[in-house]
Amino acid sequence: MFLTYLRRELTNRKKQTVVIAVGMALAIALVVIVSSIASGVQAAQASVLQSVYGVGTDITVTKTETPTSSSTGRPSFDFGDQGSSSSSGSTDLSQSRLAVARGTSTLTAADVTAVTGTDGVKAATGVLTLEDSTFSGQVQQRQDSGGTSTSGGTGTQGEAPSDGGEARGGFGGGSFSVDSFSVTGLPVTRDTVGPLTSTETTKGRTFTAADAGKDVVVLDAAYAKSESKTVGGTVSIGGKTFTVIGIVASTGSASTTGSNTYIPLDTAQTLADLPGEVTTVYVSADSSSDVASIKTALQKQLSTATVSTEADLA
Repeated sequence: MFLTYLRRELTNRKKQTVVIAVGMALAIALVVIVSSIASGVQAAQASVLQSVYGVGTDITVTKTETPTSSSTGRPSFDFGDQGSSSSSGSTDLSQSRLAVARGTSTLTAADVTAVTGTDGVKAATGVLTLEDSTFSGQVQQRQDSGGTSTSGGTGTQGEAPSDGGEARGGFGGGSFSVDSFSVTGLPVTRDTVGPLTSTETTKGRTFTAADAGKDVVVLDAAYAKSESKTVGGTVSIGGKTFTVIGIVASTGSASTTGSNTYIPLDTAQTLADLPGEVTTVYVSADSSSDVASIKTALQKQLSTATVSTEADLA
């Protein structure tokens, strides 16, 4: 009886039936489209954040530098009496500077311990991100009024060194270049969370506990290609020679990893004269439901630090 009634209604009111059917089809299609777009955005977001955070990382803790009069301006390179003079009257100057990037401050070992001991934290890894800048060039010596040549002095990025004696002679010109790349020091005994967990080793190997304190380096694949570096080769970092033990590439959509080079954390701290200090702490939670409470707890414990979650970055 019901089926007969339904058939009669549908056949007798064809126009209304078609309109309702089209409306329902459009509504269902819209739901499918919106769901597909949402899934695509989530997948893209996860891929991007993977290269920023690392697999399993839910929170990062960083600290920005408070601007002061001494922290403004460009970094300086003090050459003093360094440099070698040639018979043509020119002087070659070169110096490397390894330091925390401007605008970034460091966290102490006590801060890392506080993060690790927070309720809900599954793992925490502190890393030290630095910038290696090398100033190099050649200057021509110029004779002063007494017939003697002058040299030496200080220079800044993009500027010729000067010792304040330009009026009596000094340098008569030259060419200079500044090369810089990023250096990340990370613990060699833990890799459950942090920058290298979102990478794959394409050549050589990554760090082991035996690499602690040694002058060994793992390179980003794109950086290694641009600098023509291979496993077994060497790289100068902070004025010291490091042996390349491996090359890594990002497993996400990013063409590069988070840093150009990676070295043992204790080695980086020694070179930069920052014992026990880090610039970023990567944190993974026991459960995704704990992320909000962990963030709140960390903000209370580390009032001067910046605590960011994946949702914040997204």
